Amino acid sequence: MATQEPGLQADTIVGGDFRVVRSLGSGGMGAVYVAEQLSTGSLRALKILHRDLAADDAELQRFLGEARLASRIPSDHVVQVVGAGRDADGAPWLAMELLEGESLAARMRRDGRLAPGAVQEVFAQLCHALGAAHAAGIVHRDIKPENVFLAVPRREGPRFTLKVLDFGIAKLVAQVRRTATVPVGTPLWMAPEQSEVSPAIGPPTDVWALGLLAFLLLTGKSYWLSGHSAQAGVSAFLRELLYEPLPAASARAAALHCADALPAGFDSWFERCVCREVAGRFADATAARAARRPGPRRATPWPPR
Repeated sequence: MATQEPGLQADTIVGGDFRVVRSLGSGGMGAVYVAEQLSTGSLRALKILHRDLAADDAELQRFLGEARLASRIPSDHVVQVVGAGRDADGAPWLAMELLEGESLAARMRRDGRLAPGAVQEVFAQLCHALGAAHAAGIVHRDIKPENVFLAVPRREGPRFTLKVLDFGIAKLVAQVRRTATVPVGTPLWMAPEQSEVSPAIGPPTDVWALGLLAFLLLTGKSYWLSGHSAQAGVSAFLRELLYEPLPAASARAAALHCADALPAGFDSWFERCVCREVAGRFADATAARAARRPGPRRATPWPPR
């Protein structure tokens, strides 16, 4: 089996059990296909990663191990991995449950900031996934709207079933791309420690992104000023991330003309998430979810129950 452009052909067999049906799309890390799992007859999402992500065999084996571990995170809000391996050309692949729905990024591009009820659902389900991962010793490292999927639910009740994508992949990409001059992480979402050559990454790294994501959900806008300028480069963002004062969430929301979007108590909660000192953050997603900040009776405190 080969992974050269323009991609895999229909009916190509991957890992001895997955038959490519059609392409779903491609990106910076590789390509995704709809594939039939021959042993079960179920349709799966098959992700083929670029070969350069597997140049170091030890890193590849670690990635495959973490992919299997991530599949055992005790949360329905983590995408299920049903197979993992490497193809004949050395490219890693993952076979996952095939989801119907859209990413959080796509939802917000279409609708802007979410309604309060939807924000509560997203936050609760996302923290369930991250809390379970953190308890299992797993850190995502790249929480962002593109890695949060709002799937069509398979049971009556919820409007969507949130799924966190790409556990394990984020770590593999970080290890391959880490250099003395290139920051590790997705700009606008990475924590300060991810800009270092040898960072100490842990659950508080995901907590940082969780705070930024909550701000985005409520306001429809990025917390970072450099995120609102097409001319701003990585250097401008790194100045904001590492050196410039971090305004309170309400002050930044006011500057972005959406001061009414934040609930009572959000400032103090956000400060415990988006704190440059790792020790100043909530220890993990479960702690961030459990935190309560009293607010005026007329307003719903953050975070929601």
